[in-house]
Order: sequence, then C-alpha cells, then structure tokens
Amino acid sequence: STQEEYLIALRARKDLVKSPFPEVASSGNSLAESARRRLKLWDISDEQVKALEESGEPRKTLTLYSPFSGIVLERAAYKGMNVMPGMALFKLADLSVVWLYADIYEYELPFIRLGQQASVQLSYLPGETFTGKAIYIYPSLNPETRTAKVRFEFPNPHGKLKPEMYANVEIKVHLGQKLAVPEGAIIDTGLRQMAIIDKGSGYFEPREVKVGAKVDNYYEVIKGLKAGERVVTSANFLIDSESKLKEAVGGMAGMPGMEHSGHGK
Repeated sequence: STQEEYLIALRARKDLVKSPFPEVASSGNSLAESARRRLKLWDISDEQVKALEESGEPRKTLTLYSPFSGIVLERAAYKGMNVMPGMALFKLADLSVVWLYADIYEYELPFIRLGQQASVQLSYLPGETFTGKAIYIYPSLNPETRTAKVRFEFPNPHGKLKPEMYANVEIKVHLGQKLAVPEGAIIDTGLRQMAIIDKGSGYFEPREVKVGAKVDNYYEVIKGLKAGERVVTSANFLIDSESKLKEAVGGMAGMPGMEHSGHGK
C-alpha cells in the first residue's frame, strides 16, 4: 500500500543519508518525498502522516476528511464496497453562501451592475428578507423570453436558502428625478410608441413618444412629452397594432377641432 511504500522509503532514507556520497544521500530524501506526495494525493492530512511516521505501522483504515465544512448532498460510498481511483464517493456543498440565478428582462439590463445589492423573499418565509449582491451578468439573452441570467451571491448562515428554491428578487435602482407616465398611457404598436394627449375641451392629439425604463407600472419618458401635459389612460385607447391605431386616430378626426399634429404617417 502507499503507507507501506512511505515507511520503506523512510527506512531507506535513514540508511542512505549515512552514505559518504552526496548523490546517494540526496536520492534517499527524494525517494521519501515522492512517497509522501503519493500519500497526500489521497488527501491524507499532515497529522495522519505524522502519526504514521511515529507508529511505523500502516493503518488498516484511514479517515478521509472533507476539504471544507458543508452538507452531504449525495452518497455513493457504502460499507464493504470496493473503491476504485477516480470514483465519486460523496457530493458535498458548502451552503453557508448560496448562488441565486435571476432572469432579468432585456430593457432592465442597463440598470444592473456587478456588486449591486438585491433582496429576496420566499413564500414559505413571509416577512423575512435576505440581502445579497450581483456577482456575474451572463453575456447572452434567451431569445424566447428576452431575458438574461444574473448570478447573485447571498450569505446563508442559518441554511434557510436551499438549492432549487424559487424566490422573488427585488433590485432597487436610483433613477433620479424623471418624467413618467402610467403604463396605460403608452400605445406600443411594435414599430413605435404613441400617447394620446388630452388638450382639453374634447380635443385630443396623438403623438409619437420614446420611453425608457418601466418601474412600478410607470414608463420613463425620454422624448415626446412635457411635464404638465395630460395623457389619456382610458381602456378605450388600448390599441395593439399599427392598423388599429390609424383607425382610432381616423375616427377622432371627426371630432370638433381635432388636431392632427404628431399623427403617424
């Protein structure tokens, strides 16, 4: 066994170091170190190697220690079974810190930064919040969901966060003071975005706008609207295609004094 090889190498070194020839003495040290390295490849601790040197006798059984503290997730080793080199005996995990993967929508990605804080809540632990940070933003999008994965790291000292759980992730982003309108005020045709401006006294104006981030059912307005302007949010203006938008605007043309400035071509 590897233990016996090491003990033989130690005895040989004791004899070889007495040689008047430096090369012979050096070979004894090399032989012992080589045998010791083979022991270490079995993850034998320094304390166990020292005990072997002191006893001079190989042990029938050796305790193999995990390289870290954690939890046994899978066990493939059982009493009496033969173990071959390369076999996975146990699957271990250190759950004191866990990773969480979140799907972030394409339009939200510009606001995500490495190190950014996030909070998590779980349905089975109502009222309890966990805090972590973003550690990796994946470079590609899912073409079906238009989302990218972001990996977050969360301390888990009490083991409440467990593998394969689902959680709600909240990321707070400071956007500063921005002009915003309710989500229902924006008509997205797929080609452009429109808003219906209430000019007062029955006058309406369809206008093309450009919006940015969506936060709490509000869109950030980048272009096309000014602070103080009134926009229509009625369900009567829920239009989901370019043709319906033209039809709706054409219908409003019969209204007294209807303005057409901003009407899409």
